[in-house]
Amino acid sequence: YREHRTTLGGQLEDVDAPAADRLRKVLDDAAFDRRLDAAVGAAEVELEARAARDAELARAVLTLEASVSGIDQHRDGLRDSSDLELESVVRALAGGYVEPTPGGDPIVNPDAVPTGRNLFSIDAEKTPSPEAWTVGRRLAETLVDEHRRRHDAYPRKVAFTLWPSDFIGTEGATIGQIFYLLGVEPVWDPFGRVADLRLMPAADLGRPRIDVVVQTAGQLRDLAASRLALINRAVAMAAEARDAEAHANFVHEGRLRAEEVMKERGLSPADARRYSTLRVFGGVNGAYGTAIMEMVERGDRWEKDAEVAGQYLRNMGAVYDEGELWSFYAEGIFEAALADTEIVVHPRESHTWGALSLDHVYEFMGGLSMAVRHVTGRDADAYFNDFRNAQRPRVTDLNETVWTEARSTLLNPAYIGEMQAGGASSAEQFAETFRNTYGWNVMKPAAIDDALWNELYEVYVDDRYDIGIEAFFRRENPYALQEMTAVMLETVRKGLWDASQQQVAVLAELHTRLVEEFEAGCSGFVCDNATLASFIAEQAPADLAASYRRELQRAVTTSVELADESVVLAEQEAETRPADTAANRPGPARAAWLGVAVVAALFVVALLVLRRRRSTT
Repeated sequence: YREHRTTLGGQLEDVDAPAADRLRKVLDDAAFDRRLDAAVGAAEVELEARAARDAELARAVLTLEASVSGIDQHRDGLRDSSDLELESVVRALAGGYVEPTPGGDPIVNPDAVPTGRNLFSIDAEKTPSPEAWTVGRRLAETLVDEHRRRHDAYPRKVAFTLWPSDFIGTEGATIGQIFYLLGVEPVWDPFGRVADLRLMPAADLGRPRIDVVVQTAGQLRDLAASRLALINRAVAMAAEARDAEAHANFVHEGRLRAEEVMKERGLSPADARRYSTLRVFGGVNGAYGTAIMEMVERGDRWEKDAEVAGQYLRNMGAVYDEGELWSFYAEGIFEAALADTEIVVHPRESHTWGALSLDHVYEFMGGLSMAVRHVTGRDADAYFNDFRNAQRPRVTDLNETVWTEARSTLLNPAYIGEMQAGGASSAEQFAETFRNTYGWNVMKPAAIDDALWNELYEVYVDDRYDIGIEAFFRRENPYALQEMTAVMLETVRKGLWDASQQQVAVLAELHTRLVEEFEAGCSGFVCDNATLASFIAEQAPADLAASYRRELQRAVTTSVELADESVVLAEQEAETRPADTAANRPGPARAAWLGVAVVAALFVVALLVLRRRRSTT
């Protein structure tokens, strides 16, 4: 256009004066130029956006085509999985070959079925991969933007849980997110391994460096020990960055704060400085879990949140770094690292479980949230890194996640109806989810409100959908309903649910009547909480309360007698066992066959026990 305008301008002398003046005004109109440039720019942006949408649509079509074409194969694989699992165990015991598979969520990765194959995972040294780094950056930006929207400020510190499943599936996206918050980026060698870390300039980062603290699951610790040391190294690098004149450095401030806390807890100044940038923690003595779920679900063992939080801090307070600091524990280090934490983040990559249906979520994410509240005096915001859609990973709020799951499962009549077809095992699944809901209520009360408990009461006690819910439990698994009503009553007793007096009375009558009719199922909430049992008896009608107390006493006494009998039998067996002499010891070949036989026998026993539980629980 501009070339033609120049040519036209040179020809105006051949045009009559009035027409030439009008043309010159048009040609010299700067505003017209700006409008034209804007229109051209908008057109280019639209063309690029259309090209991106077309490319995304093409990928989606190819993905859909691949998924649809494999439906029959995946259906057959799912159907054959149970038989193949047993065949693979037998083949492995016989020294045979078990073919490998990547494993994972069968919805995300349909090739994970059939099961019964040898799982392989990932080369940890190549994590985070370049793709995971890109995803991690995007998740970090989303997290920061959401915090700024809520609080009009940057978060000072974010606490993460690392689990092996999402680490493998995303190639370390959460670690990439951690690095980007710190303002540190990975450097890859020609073989794709992370060979080094590089400090990002503050000008490129455009925000404060945000501190982090990490708790690791035991399996992730074993799988990716080098990544844990790499995180600690990244924290130390960020803490030393000298760019405070551009933006605040919360990592540096976090190191100073950690030193103060540790010195207040009695550590020497030298040790406090040495430990001040350690940010990765896990189970003491190499433990694989938090070891607090039993305590949480035995409400008569604790009265205040601080007791549970203290147990969690002791159990998960081991430092994981290189050398002598691997699995190192000293009281106060974990608390110092948690100081000023404002956000808790947990990974979620599977369609097969949710915040309510899997107890380990409240165990880790809830436990970390409680520990932060205990240390800081404030309730941290809680989010999931949601990787279930590999093409669109996102950050979701805990409360939103809980209610989405509750609406689509526990409170959904279609879901309940399908679950009823599963019989006793489905009934137990309902009970387990109730236990997990209670666990969340203990660990993070803000995540579970009265409205959810009221709706659960309406659906499972009042039978809001008129689907014969009580009859289902009585027919298939009355002990599951015993557990569910006990959980609800314990939630009331603990002051976590402000139920009406009528709700409490109805629950107590239903629970005690179930115990009278079917005997006590003696799950944790039913038989192992004397304080709760007394509370239930006080709320129940007098005649039911008396029979309830007698039945619980009988059940507990029987359990003790059976335990004592087992001890006596074990002692008698030890007394009659022949002396361990060389003549009595089996040779190597016989010992090997005996070992195989014992393993096989244990496997068969386990199957029988599992089937018996499914048929009686």
